[in-house]
Amino acid sequence: MIEINLLPISEIREKEKKRFKVSVSLLLTSLVIVVCVYLKWTANQKERIVDENIGKINEEIKRLDLLIKEVAQLKNEKEALEKRLKVAEALEKGRLEAAVIMMDLSKRVPEKLWLEGLEKKGESVKCSGIALDEETIADFMTALKGSPYIKKVELESVTKQSIGGVNLKKFILTCEFRID
Repeated sequence: MIEINLLPISEIREKEKKRFKVSVSLLLTSLVIVVCVYLKWTANQKERIVDENIGKINEEIKRLDLLIKEVAQLKNEKEALEKRLKVAEALEKGRLEAAVIMMDLSKRVPEKLWLEGLEKKGESVKCSGIALDEETIADFMTALKGSPYIKKVELESVTKQSIGGVNLKKFILTCEFRID
């Protein structure tokens, strides 16, 4: 049997155009969907890489925070040790100053003079004692002024005192020291 197409050619072409349009529309829609899926997939890959980097950076931040805390603790310990060292140095210096003061004073005390007390306040020392006469006190002050460790010597008071029937002179003087 022979088939004969009874439809006009224009209708056939119109049907083919419709089919072509539908096919192209489906193809373009499929292409758009594929492109969208590809873009979403690449965006997800980039997001995953960024999330991994953020995780690594957060771990690094935690590690560095621990190091910062450790450094701060070591810094505090260093400051505490430096304070202790300064205190120890100050004590050592004070101990040496006292020894130097005592040694210098003992070398300069005349025969007829006796020291009863020494009181150190900062860089000054208050000496109290008894001498046979004013001349002995003056000799002691002159000897003290000759010391390289003494800046200034001042006589605060001289009073008469009788001990065992002997008239003596009780004195108080202040010396300012320079210890370098």
